[in-house]
Amino acid sequence: MISDFNFRPIQKDNILFKPLDDGAVLFEPETELVHTLNPSAAFIWVHCDGNHTIHDIIGLVKQNFRDFELDPEKAVPDVVNQFQGLDLLKSS
Repeated sequence: MISDFNFRPIQKDNILFKPLDDGAVLFEPETELVHTLNPSAAFIWVHCDGNHTIHDIIGLVKQNFRDFELDPEKAVPDVVNQFQGLDLLKSS
C-alpha cells in the first residue's frame, strides 16, 4: 500500500504498452497476460516512469482530467497499488 507520495513508480521494462482511443492495453510477453486500462489508468501508467512522484501524478491528473470521477489523491495511489499488485512495476 502506497503511503509515501514521494514514491516514484517505475514500469517494468518488459511490459508492452499500446495506446488506444479509449485507454490502453498492457501486454506481458513472459506470461502472455493482457491488461486493459481506461483513459485515466493509461495516463497514470505513462507517468510511472521513475521521473514522477505519486504527488506529481496526482497534480497531472488534476490538470488533465477536469471531470475526474474520483478524488485523485485516493485514486492515483489506488491505481499504482493495482499496478504493483499485478507485478507491473519494478520493486522499489
